[in-house]
Amino acid sequence: QNLARTHVISFPEDRHRRTHTPTHLPQPPPPSNNDSPPPSLSDSKSIPAPSHSSSPMADQLSKLCCCLKVYLPCLFADAKDSQTALVSFSDVKGPRVRISNFYVAGVGTALVNVPVIQNRAYWEFKVVEAGHFCAGVCEPSKKNLDLQLNERKRTWTFSSRGIKSECKKGSTVGLAYDLSDIRPVLKIYLNGKLIKTIKCSKDMHGDVYPCVSVEEGCMLEANFEGSLHNFQYGPPQHFSGIMYTRDIL
Repeated sequence: QNLARTHVISFPEDRHRRTHTPTHLPQPPPPSNNDSPPPSLSDSKSIPAPSHSSSPMADQLSKLCCCLKVYLPCLFADAKDSQTALVSFSDVKGPRVRISNFYVAGVGTALVNVPVIQNRAYWEFKVVEAGHFCAGVCEPSKKNLDLQLNERKRTWTFSSRGIKSECKKGSTVGLAYDLSDIRPVLKIYLNGKLIKTIKCSKDMHGDVYPCVSVEEGCMLEANFEGSLHNFQYGPPQHFSGIMYTRDIL
């Protein structure tokens, strides 16, 4: 009977969606009769020849810009590419998970599109519709995505089932992941109050990714960066939103 029950998912209007207003540049004024004609190409005296010599300082700046374009490509991305350069949910999710921009619902696990590489990262989930959910970090894996995070291996997560009475609609769960110590630590906040500290494994294999799992009609709204709108209760001191990174290999 439980399997036959279905939840109708209706995502609210996404306030994170970016809209673009076309910018109309002013047209140049028509030429007047008083304007002097442009210089002729044969008049070599009025147009100085360009200089192709460059100073050592200019060469060093050029090399520095090339390096920045490789290691920090999002700083040099054009307007079209910058729309995808956001920390958001990835395509690695369970078959019954439903994602609409920064909202997640359905049944199963979903991973974020970037790993946590900074020393201290913070992100939040707001409860839009109450239900059971887990949130934390995990090693990247496409196995058992139809399960909840507390049922999967190599995950370090918090479950809302332990504080179901307090974690209700409108509540905000904050996660602070600290890599500055020898052993990574994940701190869980409920409405700005620290409620749990999870010591992660020392033998993590490579990068870890923020992740979340939902079931029982739960719907969450994620805030990964704190750039589109401010965090509700954070970040704690010395923490910042998840940094967007791009694989350069």
